[in-house]
Amino acid sequence: MIKNNSYIALLEKLLTHLKNAKLEYLKAADHANRSEKKRYFNKQALLRNRFFQEILSELQNLGMHYNDLVTSRLNFDQLLISSIDKLRSNALDKCLESDKFLLETYLSLRDSEFQNEKFLQHSSCIEIAIEQNQIFASDYKINDKVRSDF
Repeated sequence: MIKNNSYIALLEKLLTHLKNAKLEYLKAADHANRSEKKRYFNKQALLRNRFFQEILSELQNLGMHYNDLVTSRLNFDQLLISSIDKLRSNALDKCLESDKFLLETYLSLRDSEFQNEKFLQHSSCIEIAIEQNQIFASDYKINDKVRSDF
């Protein structure tokens, strides 16, 4: 029972952070100035939403209802604290930070006895997104440096 509770808590944590990551990607899409980047960020937001739905489905299979979950309630304190920390970051950095935290959480799930093939796919998609975001971030910093030199 205790193992099951820790598994449910971990899945709830993923739900919260997947919802936040989806919003970060949507914000990044809004700030993107090139159509291919806008499509990329929107696709990543869609993926985070799909992951959210798959984890929610897993929780429902365990007998949990969405109204019983922490993610169904808006926590203004958590929202305020998380937004203060991120005020200085750009949209891409926020996506990268969100994905790194998600990957860390998925890896802790992978190490538990509750391994799930879908969750392994989630973590590999997030690993790929992290690599792509790091490329975008380095391109952004190079372009920003070039502009500041003129």
